Amino acid sequence: MLAITLREFKSLFQSIRAIIIIVVLFGVTVGSAKLVSQFKRELSGLGLGDNAYVIGLMLLLFLAAPLFVTSISHSSVNKEMESKTIRFLATKTSRENIIFGKFLGNISFWVLCLSIALLLIFPFSKSFYFVDLIQSIIFVSYFIGLSLFLSTVVSNSSLTMFAGIVLSIALPVIGMWSLLSKNVAIDTISYLTPYFYYTHANTSYTYFVLIHTVVFVMLSLIIFKRRDL
Repeated sequence: MLAITLREFKSLFQSIRAIIIIVVLFGVTVGSAKLVSQFKRELSGLGLGDNAYVIGLMLLLFLAAPLFVTSISHSSVNKEMESKTIRFLATKTSRENIIFGKFLGNISFWVLCLSIALLLIFPFSKSFYFVDLIQSIIFVSYFIGLSLFLSTVVSNSSLTMFAGIVLSIALPVIGMWSLLSKNVAIDTISYLTPYFYYTHANTSYTYFVLIHTVVFVMLSLIIFKRRDL
């Protein structure tokens, strides 16, 4: 499993899209930190305090994380099927290790990116936002699990790319719409998105998103174990 995790982790850093995402993530983080540092007193007066430094990063994740994650993780499993390397992997390790290794490789990539992004804020805030880091990782893990699930269910990587783009647009829209709408259907669907839990007044609700992530990964494993490679 460790070998697959490292292989997936390295492959993400070799992707052009991943490099672009890293540049955007770091650029927005540093830019927002510099902007906030100029208006720190005004923001403190609004009750935002030092947490204002992570507003730019969190807003970027809310709006763009679905697209960021699905664009580089949409073919985690089915790319191996298309290239037939999945048969080789299956002879060297268990199917459980393949799925868990793929997930851990993706989550490790984002843990590193988000950690560095918050470290870039440190010179301005003089503190490291560990709780915000954990919540950011949990938020991103939802879309990693979803991408892994799609990649396991759909054999064609082009289709998972399309599905990922559609979902990366639809989920934020549904999540934000549910904040303003009293429509029962929209409210019900919003429970399946991370936005409901991240916009709740009680921040402990964010940890419920982990349940969704676990469900996505376990469903991926169940389907993958039943597939004919």
